[in-house]
Amino acid sequence: MPISILLYFIQGEFSTEWSDGYLWDIGYVIYLTVLPVLWKGYVIGKRLMGIKIKRTDGGDVTFANMILREVIGNGLLVFVTLGISLLISAVMVLVMEDRRGLHDLIGGTYVVYSR
Repeated sequence: MPISILLYFIQGEFSTEWSDGYLWDIGYVIYLTVLPVLWKGYVIGKRLMGIKIKRTDGGDVTFANMILREVIGNGLLVFVTLGISLLISAVMVLVMEDRRGLHDLIGGTYVVYSR
């Protein structure tokens, strides 16, 4: 949404066509994989909400954790299962005591309040 608003002021029209296609998807996965490693578990939205990603041993996430979490757990697995794993993961987050989804189990991560 912020990018669409910025483009509105630059182009004079509101459009979300910039997010169509694989280039946006690849960039977004890179953002979700690299930024938490550089920013100690945060992406912009998580920082605003006061939550962050941690390893199950309590340490900061690594590239390996984030590749497993985002590329394999949130990308490949969802694609291969035609979205069913995403629904299972959502149910897991809602009902399991540790609130970890499939992507967290695969990546060896969990989300914690940082405030």
